[in-house]
Amino acid sequence: MKISTSIRVAAASTMAAVALGVTAPLASATQAEHQREAATVQAAEQFQRAADVPQIQTDGLDDRLAALPENRTMEQVVEAMYPGDKQAQTVTLQALRGEEAPPEGATTKGFWGTAWKYTKCVAAVGAAFIPATKAYKAIKGLGGVKEAAKLLVGAGNKKDFMKAAGNAALDILGIGAIQSNCF
Repeated sequence: MKISTSIRVAAASTMAAVALGVTAPLASATQAEHQREAATVQAAEQFQRAADVPQIQTDGLDDRLAALPENRTMEQVVEAMYPGDKQAQTVTLQALRGEEAPPEGATTKGFWGTAWKYTKCVAAVGAAFIPATKAYKAIKGLGGVKEAAKLLVGAGNKKDFMKAAGNAALDILGIGAIQSNCF
């Protein structure tokens, strides 16, 4: 009887060691992916500050966006992003419309385009944040507009966003403005 118990304990220990050995690389790969996403978002935020992109007023953002009418305009979304800051609203609307000219010698690709990426993504996600829709529930499930936009920008592409967001991704990725402004 003692021998069979010893064998069972040894077998269980071996299985646990193998399981831990096999899952450790998966955990580190997931960790690396999350670190990459966080670094991408952090870089975008640094680009925003360096390019004097207005900082979105994230406190209460979801409530302000949810209170907008269902047929919201880009102006209303931007006003909710920068309540009471007409200058930030004007600059952001110009950038969203493609009217914002990058500094002389810069292009809309690379640094200048990255500087506005998060802002454009928040605007696209905010426009889709309409109560009682699947997108609203999915965005709420991801932590709100700010967190969903960070996740989208951090993922960098549709495939990685689907991995990170799971089923919620399906209700968000069908929105063309999100795909064109967040990746």
